[in-house]
Amino acid sequence: MHQRGRKLVPGFLFLGIFLLTNLFYGGFEVNEAKAGLANHVVINEVSIDGVIGTGGSEDDWVELYNPTDESVDLSGWSIQKTAGSGSSASKVALSGVIPANNYFLIVRNGASTVASLRSIANILVSSSFSLSAGNIIYLVNDNEKISSTTNPYLDENIVDFVGFGVASFFEGNLAAPAIPEAQSIARIPAGEDTDENSVDFQIQNIPTPTNSSLSNDNSDIGGTVLLTVALESDPVRNISTAGAEIFFQVNSIGNALVYYGLDESYGNSTGLELVSANTVETIAIDGLTCDTSYFYAVRAENLDSTENDQTENSTFTTLPCGIVIDSLVMTKTSAKADDQYGDGWQWEFNITIWDMLETSLKMKFDQWTGAGSLAAGNNMQYSVDEGENWVSIEDDGVYPEVGADIENIDMSTTDGRQVKILVRMKVPFGTSAGYYDSSYGILTE
Repeated sequence: MHQRGRKLVPGFLFLGIFLLTNLFYGGFEVNEAKAGLANHVVINEVSIDGVIGTGGSEDDWVELYNPTDESVDLSGWSIQKTAGSGSSASKVALSGVIPANNYFLIVRNGASTVASLRSIANILVSSSFSLSAGNIIYLVNDNEKISSTTNPYLDENIVDFVGFGVASFFEGNLAAPAIPEAQSIARIPAGEDTDENSVDFQIQNIPTPTNSSLSNDNSDIGGTVLLTVALESDPVRNISTAGAEIFFQVNSIGNALVYYGLDESYGNSTGLELVSANTVETIAIDGLTCDTSYFYAVRAENLDSTENDQTENSTFTTLPCGIVIDSLVMTKTSAKADDQYGDGWQWEFNITIWDMLETSLKMKFDQWTGAGSLAAGNNMQYSVDEGENWVSIEDDGVYPEVGADIENIDMSTTDGRQVKILVRMKVPFGTSAGYYDSSYGILTE
C-alpha cells in the first residue's frame, strides 16, 4: 500500500456505503482482487509470539520484504502500531538497509525474548513495542508518530499497513486473520499485494522469521575472541613531577602490569595487579624523575596465564622540576625613606609550582646594597592572597619559619599550580638616596 488514493472506513460502515454507491448507479459488479508483487517495501509476516513452544509474551516480531530491484535505506523510517480501534499509537525508529528482493527482521528486545530470535534480528527495538491481538501495524517512511485519527490511505508517509483479528482498520474489505499462539500471518508468496489484508495474509503454523543476511537453516558458525588489553582514550592522568597513572581495560579477568623506562626496552615494571573484565583499571607508576619523557606499555594475561596481550609502545612526560618564574614585574620602582609600606617598593611574581602536593610557600631576601646598606629583615613582606594576609621577612637571607598557605590557591586551569606573589618593602628613615639591589629565593614544601 502506498498512495493508492483509496478511502479507509471502519469495516462495519463499509458495507452500507458500498451498497448505497451501487444502488445509486443502478447495479453493481464485483471487482476481483488481482495478485501481483508490490512496488514498495511491505509488511510481510507478523507474529505476536513467534517461537514455537515458548508460551511467552515477548517474542514479537515484524518481517519486512522488499520486492523491488533496488535496495531501500530504512534510516529515518519507523514501525508503528495502534490498538485495533486505531488509537494509542506507539513507534520505534528503524535504521539499516533492506536489499533488493530481500527481507528485514524487526524483533522486540524484551527481557524474556528468546536468544535465538534476537540473534537473527536485523534490528532490535524497544521492549515497550509489544504486539497483541487485534493490533494495526504501520510501516512509515518518516519518524513522526501517526495520529489516532490518521487515515492510512491519505497519509502519503504510510508505506504499508495491516490490521489483523478484531482490528477496525485494515486494507481492503476484511482484516487479516487473528494470529494464533506460536504462529504467524504472512503474505504468500512473499511481497504479493492485492490491497486486501484478508487475502494477502495467511496463517502460518510454523513461523519463518527471515532477515536480510541469514537463511532459515540452523548451520552454526563461530569464532574465538582473544584476550585484549586496550588503553583508554586519555590513558595517562594525574601526572606529577615523580609519577603518573595509566588507565586501561582488559576483556578478561586476569593480571596486568605496566612496563616503563627511558627507551623502548623499558627496563622497569610495576607489580602484577588483579584486574576485572571490561572495567576501567588504573596502575600507578612512581619514583620517576621530573621533566623526563618515559616509554610505557600495559601487559595483561588471564588467570591461568594461557593468553596474554600487550599495548603498543606509548610515551608521556613528567611535570617540570620545582618552581618556574613565569614573570617578575616591579610595580613600584621608587620609594620614599619614610618607613611606610605604601610609599616603598613593590613587586609582582607569577610562578608555577609543579609539585601539587606542596602546601606552603616561603621567600627570603638578602641585605640590600648600593648607595648604602639596607636590611631586608623587618622591612619586607609578601602575600599570596592579593594582600589579605602578609608574611614578614624577619632576617636577611633566611626563610621565615612559617610560610604562606597555598593549598587552595591556583590561578589557572593549566598544568601545575599558578600562584601570584605580591612583595612590598618599606624604606626606613635616614636611608641614603640612590640605587639598591638584592637577591631572593622561593621555597615550597
